[in-house]
Parts: sequence; structure tokens; C-alpha cells
Amino acid sequence: MSSLSTLQNILMTLTPIEQKIGTYFLENTLSLVGKPILEVAQNCGTSKSAVVRLCKHLGFTGYKEFQNDLSATLALQLRDQSHGYCDIYPESSVAKICSIVTLNSIQALGNTLRIININALEPIVALVSKAKRLDFYGIGNSLIVAEDADLKFSRIGFNTHCSSNIHRQLIDASTLQSGDVAFFFSYSGTTKNCVDLLEVAMNQKATTVAITCVGGNILSEKADFVLETASTENLVRTGAMTSRLVMLGVVDMVFTAVASKNYHKIKDILDATTAIIEKERI
Repeated sequence: MSSLSTLQNILMTLTPIEQKIGTYFLENTLSLVGKPILEVAQNCGTSKSAVVRLCKHLGFTGYKEFQNDLSATLALQLRDQSHGYCDIYPESSVAKICSIVTLNSIQALGNTLRIININALEPIVALVSKAKRLDFYGIGNSLIVAEDADLKFSRIGFNTHCSSNIHRQLIDASTLQSGDVAFFFSYSGTTKNCVDLLEVAMNQKATTVAITCVGGNILSEKADFVLETASTENLVRTGAMTSRLVMLGVVDMVFTAVASKNYHKIKDILDATTAIIEKERI
């Protein structure tokens, strides 16, 4: 995942000074390569050490390493503009739109695979495998992801809960117990209802898992485990596209890993649910 994509994802979680420098980076990307750190600091009305701190926050040893990464990123984008994330602009051709949507999806899934925390995924798989109950929570577009997870795990015999009604969600969360696992889907990680539900689940001593964007947010700070995803959607009006897709991808990772770990236990159940669904086909 490039430094620019990371910066876009975490910008609103930074300190005011870091946000100011980060905004400057994003607004002056093309002219930033080769620009002395002192000039950047002066343009932002801050110090060189503040610029270095932001670069370290992004995972670099300092401004020079950040510059090297930025230079490589821009070179790749210039070589093939189609590899970068794109917005859908008015009056784009149908063929262009199809290309944009597909390439954005491919890049988002690839970036998510690169940043997914395997060290967190493995204990999650173990806890889910022995859980008495699994709950899935999401609001708005994230509810689609929660419902997909609910359907998948119910098909292999897990006791699952998922509701679109906030009152029912609160009731479900308040009846969780220690040993149960609750998943919370919110790409922004700042959806109030989702954060409230997580806090209820925490009070019930359930294990909580946040599926959210990379860079840290309220949801990820509170959850027991976090599986981060990577997506860049610049226009709010386009709705959740790649952000929904990458969360669905993480669901598939968790589900497949759990099914693999418990294959001999769930094989007969999976065969039975598959057979009953097959009967509904013409």
C-alpha cells in the first residue's frame, strides 16, 4: 500500500499539526518530490521535526525514506495511470466505468491482503471455532457485509445473530456472554451506533472483532481484535464500493479459515445445507 493511500486513510485520526502537514502532502504531491524538508515545514508553518514525526507515523524512518517511496509511487502511476484509484466522472463511457470499477476493486483487495494482520487473524479463527454464538453488526452499507457473514457461518452450523433493526441489535448485544464472539463492520470506524453496540458487547465480556479501515479509529481502539482493510474512495456520493468489497473479502478469509480448521466437524452440515438449497433450483 502506498504512502499516499495510507495517509488518506489515517488523515482524520492525526493530530492537528500532522493533519496540516498531511493535507499539504496530498495537495502538493507532484511538487513534493525533491522538495527540502525545511521548505515543507515553512509552508506548513511548523518544524522539521513535526514533518519527520508524520513520516514515522506513516511507517518510514524519516522524510528521506518517505520521499523515496513517494517517488516510486508517482513513477508507477505515470507508467500506467489505470493502476491508480479513480473516481467516476460525469459522462464517462460505460466501458471506462467498467474498467475503473474493476481496477479499483483489484487494487483495494491487493492492498488489503498486504496489510491484513495474520497475527490477529489466527487467534480470531481459534476463538470463532469454539464460540457458542457469533454476532454480526453493521449499519447502512456495512450491514450488507454483516448479513453475508451471518449467512456463511449459519450454513456451517454456527449459532449466529444478525439484525437490521437497531433495537434488536442492542438486545442481541446485551445478551452476549463470555466466550461469544461479536464482529463489528464499519469502514470509517466512527459510526456511532456501531461503536455503542461494541461497548455493550464489551460489557457482556464477549470477544469483539472490528473490521474497519487501516490507520486506527474509535472502533479499532476499543475492540479486542482488529482486521484492517484498505480502500480509497474520494467521492462520498459514489457510496461504499471498494470499502464494502474489502470487508466482504475479510469475511471470506475468516470464514474459509474457520471452515478449513473445522472441516471434519462441519463437512456433513455443509453438505446438508448445500443439498437443501440445491432442491430450490429449477
